[in-house]
Amino acid sequence: MVTLMPKTLSCRSRQEGTGSLRRALILLKEVGSADETGLRLTELVGRTGLETSTAHRLLACLVEEGFLQKLDSKRYMLGPQLFELGLVTAARMDRYAAAEEPLRDLAARVRAVAVLNQRSAWETVYLKRVTPPASGMAIRGTVGTRLPIGIGAGGVALLASMDMARAEELLHTNDHRYRRFHRHAPDLLRRRMDRARQDGFAVTESFRHPGVNALGLVIPAAAGEPELSLGLVGPEIDAIHPHRLIDEMRRTADEIVAACHG
Repeated sequence: MVTLMPKTLSCRSRQEGTGSLRRALILLKEVGSADETGLRLTELVGRTGLETSTAHRLLACLVEEGFLQKLDSKRYMLGPQLFELGLVTAARMDRYAAAEEPLRDLAARVRAVAVLNQRSAWETVYLKRVTPPASGMAIRGTVGTRLPIGIGAGGVALLASMDMARAEELLHTNDHRYRRFHRHAPDLLRRRMDRARQDGFAVTESFRHPGVNALGLVIPAAAGEPELSLGLVGPEIDAIHPHRLIDEMRRTADEIVAACHG
């Protein structure tokens, strides 16, 4: 009996396959970083620089496999397959489940949206997000929201905690993404980062909610660069005299460290 062995992929074939996979993952991440309304094909092409035909082909595959869904409005959103896969790892991977209660207490005390951010390469991800009870605040964002690091006070605080060369590298990498929020965003972020280095915390005005202020504070790591930060955002935050709120945030940061690592 002769056993038929699968043909070995050539180096070029493997590279092409890996390239297609990377392009599909880039599209997936871009859709994941969008708000709840999703993104159109033209928006994804503009964000990624992919050819329209390539993006359309990869998006169709991702929709077919359930990783994305295409709405009647022609917008793409994350699909049910990601939710189902996430269920498998949620309980095991949620190392910060115990942070929920300190965040709820903070949001209720200061009447602002409280966010626990984690750095993920050149982005930040909302690990936890709590809105104060009966606040009626329409602040965009949900758990899982991904933003270029620095869009958000928690991201500015993380940039300010880094070696200057590393922070500048990330600012350069995200330059084109920052400009979607404001054409002068890169320069504004550098000024905000410099101020955060001096103050030990970040004070910003929201790019996504003009006139709404935010505060950011790094949660110290046991070793190496910090990966977590706290963010507070709300219309009542006083950017001129933030120290009372910063004290509240430091108290909450200590509670999170004790609850998650104590």
